[in-house]
Amino acid sequence: MSDLEDDLNALEASTSTPEIREVFQRIIEKYGFSSFGFMDASHPWENEPLLVSTHAPAWIDTYRSGNFITTDPCLARARRTNLPFHWGSVPLPPVTGKRKPGAVKAMEAARDFGINEGLTIPVHYNDALGRRYSSVCALFWKDPVQKFFASLRHNGVQLQVILLYFAQKIVDLHAAGIKASPRTSHRAELQRFPLTDREKEVLKWAGMGKTSDETAAILHISRKTIEAHIKSAMIKLGATNKTQATVQAVYRGLIDI
Repeated sequence: MSDLEDDLNALEASTSTPEIREVFQRIIEKYGFSSFGFMDASHPWENEPLLVSTHAPAWIDTYRSGNFITTDPCLARARRTNLPFHWGSVPLPPVTGKRKPGAVKAMEAARDFGINEGLTIPVHYNDALGRRYSSVCALFWKDPVQKFFASLRHNGVQLQVILLYFAQKIVDLHAAGIKASPRTSHRAELQRFPLTDREKEVLKWAGMGKTSDETAAILHISRKTIEAHIKSAMIKLGATNKTQATVQAVYRGLIDI
C-alpha cells in the first residue's frame, strides 16, 4: 500500500475532530509543514467560522484581533479559485501612505510569527442538499523558502488529494452538530428588499477602510445619512455590524472592492 493510501485511510478512519486534527498534522509534517488551519469560509460574515487548526494560539488570537478574516488576501483569493496557490503568488496592494492596507498587515503579522511561506488549498463543493460550501486550508512553512518550493514540486498533487479527503471528513464530523441556518430568512429578505445603489456604495467605501465621516465627505452627504444607509444594509443582509455587512456584500457579489 502506498503512503498516499495510508494517509487517506488514516483520515477516513478518524472518528472525532481532535483525532483527525492529529492525523492531518502528522501527515503535513511529513511534507515539511509546521502547522495548518482549516476554515469553513462559506459564510465569512460569521464572527466565529468553523476552524480546525494546529497553529499557535497566539497566532489565532492575532488573526482574530486584527480582524484579518476580512482582509486576508489569501482567503479572498481562495474564494475565487479552485486551484492551490502559495502565498508569494498573491499580489498585495501598495502602501501609499502612513496607513497600511489590511492585506499587508495580515501578511506582515504572519512573518512576525516566523512563517516564511504557505500553501493555501481551496475546497468548493455542494452538500447533499445543494448548499454551497467554500472551505480553505492554509499550510504554514517555517523552514527556508527553497525547501518549500522543492516540496511543492514533488508533493503538490498528493497534498491536494489528501486535503480533499480531509475537508469532506471534517465537515462530516461536524454535520451532526450543524443546525438549520437562520440565514435563509435573510436571503429571502434580501430578495424582497435588495440593497440600493447608495447602500452598496457606502459599504464599498467601508470595505476600503473609510470611516463614516470620510465616506460622508466623499459622497457629499451627512454622516447621519451614511450611518442610516449602513444600518439599512445590515438589516437586509442579516449582519450585526458594519464589517459583517461589508464582507457579506462582497461575498454575495453585491459589491467589488
